Amino acid sequence: MGALEIRTLTAGYTDIPVVMDVSVQVDTGKIMTLLGPNGAGKSTVLKALVAEARVFSGAVSLEGVDVTGLPAERLAKKGLGYVPQSDNVFPSLSVLENLEMGAFLLPRRQVRRRVEEIVEKFPPLRPLIRREVGRLSGGERRLVAIARALLTSPSVILLDEPTANLSPMNASRVLREYVAQLAQSGAGILLVEQRAREALGVADHACVLSAGRVEVSGTPSALLEREDIGRLFLGERSRQAVEEG
Repeated sequence: MGALEIRTLTAGYTDIPVVMDVSVQVDTGKIMTLLGPNGAGKSTVLKALVAEARVFSGAVSLEGVDVTGLPAERLAKKGLGYVPQSDNVFPSLSVLENLEMGAFLLPRRQVRRRVEEIVEKFPPLRPLIRREVGRLSGGERRLVAIARALLTSPSVILLDEPTANLSPMNASRVLREYVAQLAQSGAGILLVEQRAREALGVADHACVLSAGRVEVSGTPSALLEREDIGRLFLGERSRQAVEEG
């Protein structure tokens, strides 16, 4: 049994399904990445998990407990963290204040120690700790959002396109350093990402969605060996385009 199990999930908005019969397992300390072309339904899967999209059928379990349809705040108490693509930090607050906000489930006496532990895990935060988040670079803000998700020691963290709108250099750092650090902490990671090559470079397992369904799943090396890899990831682009990034 995985830390997070999604079984035959069909979900969408109003009365329209966007993803159908999606099954995904996220294991403790491992990175599972959802890939596929735009409109494939990757982000809808995450939104369905935190009740931002409607679940029509299927089930979701966290550490063996059914959590289907629970909102993000209740899921947080059960050990699931969520970092959306946008609105994932408080720009008018300092880095320290953002981290403290992420520790809202902890007893007050434990907050300072836990924040210090997180800063130790992510050293680039230390010189920024008193700075207003709205004045940070895109990569720095993403680091704050990712670090904050770790404050309550969740068993699983959902990451929705953490490299969106970042430069190639910052995107690579977010995936290879920050996301990898989350997995090293022991959390299972469900990563939705458009940068297929970079995501496969850090993932332990991957699922490719197409038109709302799981087209194929496997290890990164197995996926990259497929002759139809370009069609799977990008619709009409070639395998060479994927490999060259």
